[in-house]
Amino acid sequence: MKYSTQERIESLLTTIDQLDMVKIKHLQQIHDLKSYRNACRVVKQLGPYVNEAYYMKEKVIYLNKQGKELIGSTKEDNKRHFIAHTFLRNEVFIYFKCPHDWKNEHLLETILVPENSFGIQFKHVNLGTKKKVISDASFKRNGYLHLIEVDNARKMIDNKKKIETYKNVLPAFKEQTPILYFFTTTEDRKRKLKEQLQGVRNQVFTFKDIR
Repeated sequence: MKYSTQERIESLLTTIDQLDMVKIKHLQQIHDLKSYRNACRVVKQLGPYVNEAYYMKEKVIYLNKQGKELIGSTKEDNKRHFIAHTFLRNEVFIYFKCPHDWKNEHLLETILVPENSFGIQFKHVNLGTKKKVISDASFKRNGYLHLIEVDNARKMIDNKKKIETYKNVLPAFKEQTPILYFFTTTEDRKRKLKEQLQGVRNQVFTFKDIR
């Protein structure tokens, strides 16, 4: 199926919006733009709709106001000092074959009701403690929610705290328990994460595993 130039431009802009910021090689892989040279040529067509910057001597792009307006994006501008984290998350997106419903920063929330409260509510206020956790990304596949954590700079003590929060929140899903994926930097961190994730439906990879 052939796409018009405008359709291709809007498709590329939608991907950039979905991922927040991309390298040219990300678009090359996601949209099958063949050679890197051809990908650079295609990206030039996006000129009026994107801002360009350089990270580690490599060009990166993100939507400007005109780009957002063209595709109807209502996403707020994200802070751009987590660039390394964003690009690793993009690698995970590509590893999972570019899920169409991929969402960055997915909020999970539940209310933990004390065992002796019987779920009683007073004036529509539940006698429980609200617990929430924000995953780095999420998508659904085969009816199950897949939750993504990108661990490239987080302290292990912070990983442990977040995993404990997941252990409080995930039981609310009962028989459709989400799968929690951690992508980390070293085999040692991978081992420690797998130990901490006992009791949670999970998979842990290093970034080397998916490249």
